[in-house]
Amino acid sequence: MSEEVLIVDDDIDFVETIEIVLKSNGYETRTAYNGEEALKKVMEKAPDIMLLDIMMKTKGDGIWVSEKIKADKSIKDFPIIMITAVNQDADMVKYHFEKDAGKDSKYIPVNTFMEKPIEIDELLAEINKLIGAT
Repeated sequence: MSEEVLIVDDDIDFVETIEIVLKSNGYETRTAYNGEEALKKVMEKAPDIMLLDIMMKTKGDGIWVSEKIKADKSIKDFPIIMITAVNQDADMVKYHFEKDAGKDSKYIPVNTFMEKPIEIDELLAEINKLIGAT
């Protein structure tokens, strides 16, 4: 059975592109386009890993989702890669998210951060690292 990746982003083109790449590399995928939809899908069946955009319905939608997931003991154990374009949004730059999530994990409970535009090889390597995929 393949590892499942839940892709959460309000940018349909981004979601479709990442989905094609992941499927071509042997992953199963599910998608969500906002935080509420993501939480519903996680509660139905937790993925092996989640790719989660920060800014969707609101600028902090992804942060809200990660906090909800990590606070729920029944679903908190899968890794989350936070996808961010905060470097492109003046209002969000002030939060300066470190690439080393361990430094920010008390504030934003995710495993790692990746900035848009995503380097596909780096994304695949990070997924492999976090879930031990082959």
